[in-house]
Amino acid sequence: MEIVPIFGEYLKAIKYPYEEKDEFARLFELWQDAEYLEEFFEFHKADLTSGFWDDIDVNSAILETYDYAEIFEQRLCELSSQSSKGVKSGLDKIFKPLHDSQTQVISLGKSKAKQNWLRIYALRIESNVYVITGGAIKLTRTMQEREHTNRELERMEAVRNFLIQHGIDSNTIESFES
Repeated sequence: MEIVPIFGEYLKAIKYPYEEKDEFARLFELWQDAEYLEEFFEFHKADLTSGFWDDIDVNSAILETYDYAEIFEQRLCELSSQSSKGVKSGLDKIFKPLHDSQTQVISLGKSKAKQNWLRIYALRIESNVYVITGGAIKLTRTMQEREHTNRELERMEAVRNFLIQHGIDSNTIESFES
């Protein structure tokens, strides 16, 4: 695993050894890929039309995903820029604890950022500093309900364990970047 800087020293992403791209680049490329999105939404059509996200057809979902992805990427870029300027909220404005019941800030805390049904999962290194571990299109109430979102939980835990095993924290993370 490699840690790749995305926007300066504040937003980073994991590059898994079996992937060509880091998770940030991979996700935003997928979320703009019409073939991938059509296949995904057709496969998850029951979730798409279940009412959790209203009742939306596949073509509309694809077009909306393009828009959500563009807004999401711009927002992450803007908030990273705010972090670099010392603005207190910065990336902490968009990344929230993974579990809504979590009230304490913890080291390497599991976090999520969302734009409608798009999710980016990350570990919080320190205030306004995050490492993206993956992401998904989440069409159900909980991550455990679908294989693709449950896999993101597993990946997040694997990266967290990797960082702990290598003693990576806010003081050492730069030494592990590619």
